[in-house]
Amino acid sequence: MQIIKNKDRSRLIKAAKGLIPCDVSIDNVQLVNVLTGEIYPAGVDILDGVVVRVRESGRPCTPAAAQAVDGQGKYLLPGFIDVHMHVESTMMVPENFGKAAVVWGTTTAVTDPHEIANVMGVAGVKYMLDSAKRSPLRIYTLAPSCVPAVPHLEGAGAAFFAKEVSELLAEDGMIGVAEVMDYIGVINDDPRMHDIIQAGLDVDGFIQGHAPCVSGDDLCAYLCGGPVSDHEVRAAGELVEKLRLGMHANIKSSSLSDTVQEFIKGVKNVPIRDNVSICTDDVHAADLLSTGHISHVVNECVKGGISSMDAIRFATYNAARELRLEDGGCVAPGYVADLQIVSDLTFANRPDMVFVAGKMVSKDGVLLTEKAVKAIEPGVNTVNIPQITSPDVFGISSDKAEEKLLVFSAARSSMQPGQKLVYRSFPVENGKVVIPDIKENQFISVVNRHGSGDMTTVICSDFCLMHGCVASTISHDSHNMTIAYTDPKDAYVAAKALEKMGGGMVYVENGEVVTALPLPVAGLMSPLPVDEIAPVIAAMDEAVMKASDYRSPMLLAIAILALPVRPGIIITDRGIIRGETLEFIPQRLAA
Repeated sequence: MQIIKNKDRSRLIKAAKGLIPCDVSIDNVQLVNVLTGEIYPAGVDILDGVVVRVRESGRPCTPAAAQAVDGQGKYLLPGFIDVHMHVESTMMVPENFGKAAVVWGTTTAVTDPHEIANVMGVAGVKYMLDSAKRSPLRIYTLAPSCVPAVPHLEGAGAAFFAKEVSELLAEDGMIGVAEVMDYIGVINDDPRMHDIIQAGLDVDGFIQGHAPCVSGDDLCAYLCGGPVSDHEVRAAGELVEKLRLGMHANIKSSSLSDTVQEFIKGVKNVPIRDNVSICTDDVHAADLLSTGHISHVVNECVKGGISSMDAIRFATYNAARELRLEDGGCVAPGYVADLQIVSDLTFANRPDMVFVAGKMVSKDGVLLTEKAVKAIEPGVNTVNIPQITSPDVFGISSDKAEEKLLVFSAARSSMQPGQKLVYRSFPVENGKVVIPDIKENQFISVVNRHGSGDMTTVICSDFCLMHGCVASTISHDSHNMTIAYTDPKDAYVAAKALEKMGGGMVYVENGEVVTALPLPVAGLMSPLPVDEIAPVIAAMDEAVMKASDYRSPMLLAIAILALPVRPGIIITDRGIIRGETLEFIPQRLAA
């Protein structure tokens, strides 16, 4: 696929030969050539958003370009490409995400809007496409493939089949099918997944994968099913196997998880690394503002021992080849002029200049295009919780004197396959299960917020909530309401607060809302720009950290407790499941 379609090749030829002036000339730079691995002095000329000429150092651009840029001896390289991310995870809408990310050197992002699709369906995806048009960086969108991720295990606000995917693939800005998370469905040739992937193949679209811990014959079957990439590699050996089988593997460092170090262990044993690229997956606005975007992942790779040239290739040329962007990811004649100028090749700081299609959009780390402002909202409150009628619904009911219940683990180890089931006896008083050691064990509820009335409440052994209640409508991927609490009264107050604000996050203590993070766009995003929403996120995070002793940020932990497409024990609004088999498991045993 050509990024810039229908180029006027006659004009480009004339500009390359010096017969007509260029729009921009960039001189006095060290060109980072991702084709040869060399770095050398050069000048670059641009017309109609396309690089038309790369000149030897010292040879002037003739005739003079309309705009001359002095690179001051710094490095010129392609803009970074994020091959997989969810804009919703930034908690900003696409236009404001783009304005926050482009100043870090990201010039292209490929997004999967399945978060909002699970809440608002096709209308939500079209909202994201419209917002993306106002972004200064290039945003490509993939049609969500798994809405919900696993239909029989969780309730969402919409359901996508081949019909919905085909409808979206006809929209401008769509380039393929988003991460195919139902890997078991693909491996077993489930008709729904088969038809969704076929809809993408019918338009020659990119088919993005998601296959954590899949190996051997199952991995071969998954690849035969159509997906070509994976951003869920968790171990060095897994990486090597997937690269050997022709899969594109994406190094990831996000606000939810980080695979860089395991990736580095594996990739060091692979001489040819053409199928390695980089993604962020889920990055919150506060992290984006302070630590960067793709630049942060590149920096982590360099710190981990990957050469700067390899890390740059992963984030540029390799990424473009994975996505089949034929004229992207390189500084050479005929390629789109998505460029950045940097002072060094560690990428710890913002670039000195960023160009998108030859237009300078950032200088000295500051956005030059229209300043980010409060965005337009869809105008729909997506929190529908008719089942929340009183604090009573947040207890576990029983007509026995004692219940033997599954004790859920929220620790990182619970994300690994083969987690053992632990059952424990709890007393019952006045028809409700009682947790005697409430400081060590808490309640967690997953409440359907799309109107079905379903909810599941479990006892958790290690969420480490010392007091109060944390509640969120960000809960991957169906984004039901997830609530951790010690007192059902606090849980009720939190649920009602989220309903009133249209979604977001709250911390409640002693029946009062202490801190709130309103996310009225589908209960996932704020219309505010990054410099306004980041401090609100930070305040929410700080409030929750004071109430918990969890090993990693609780706001991130609570967001993935209900994600069924990962190994381990998972809670959804419909029950408790084992992720590796996608089967329900019993919450109660005979006492």
